[in-house]
Amino acid sequence: MRRILIALVLIPLVVALVLWGPPYLLVGVQLFITVTGLWEFFRLAEAAAGVQPLRIPGYLFAAAIAPLSLSGSPPQGIVAIALFFLMVMLVAAMLPGHALADYLKAVAATMLGVLYVALPLTLLVWVCLQDDGPYWTLFTLIVIWVGDTAGFFFGRAFGKHKSSPRISPNKTWEGTVASFAAAQLVGLVYSRFLWEGEGYWQLALLAAALNVAGQLGDLAESALKRSAGVKDSSQLIPGHGGVLDRIDALLFAAPILWYYWLWKAA
Repeated sequence: MRRILIALVLIPLVVALVLWGPPYLLVGVQLFITVTGLWEFFRLAEAAAGVQPLRIPGYLFAAAIAPLSLSGSPPQGIVAIALFFLMVMLVAAMLPGHALADYLKAVAATMLGVLYVALPLTLLVWVCLQDDGPYWTLFTLIVIWVGDTAGFFFGRAFGKHKSSPRISPNKTWEGTVASFAAAQLVGLVYSRFLWEGEGYWQLALLAAALNVAGQLGDLAESALKRSAGVKDSSQLIPGHGGVLDRIDALLFAAPILWYYWLWKAA
């Protein structure tokens, strides 16, 4: 019940932020979620690999790329910033207090965290701030939410065939198919009643790609948690676990939306 109540509070807030939130508020929320997600990721990396990530350079990296969401052109500047901070991390990992035996692991864990958490959120908010971007962003969120909900409840009620017992024992093929079908239903509803100018097959293909990416993102975060020996990324959200537990699917879906947007705008 607590899980449902929290969702009923958070979902309207997210929808309002996407549709009507001013740009700087969107970037501020993006940065808060990014830093919190990075904090969780660094904890998982420390527990799984016994390595101390370079937290301060990682947080600064996230803060540096977040404002790129405000750019009117695709945020290719991320590459330049990534190269600069990679050099910073390579130097920081040599400083006293960091074991040289963990040099490579510390740099790799920090860069992976930023690329895994910060980059997709930057791309998502960038799309949201373009013309009609809020509607495409909301479409992506609804595909993820509806697919996740359908997969969870249908899988729990009817699931019999495990899809990934080594990574996530509770996931079933029945839930996977239900999630994909629900995503297709979202595409159908949008094309018939909300976006008459967008063809069904176009939205159906985008919904399919977003759903598959989202389910893979869910599995990837489950693998991270299993490697760290924990059930949730943290306990920050009552009944939901941590921030990464809530945005794991979105982190894989956001680049799909971004690539689609570039293709559509070409």
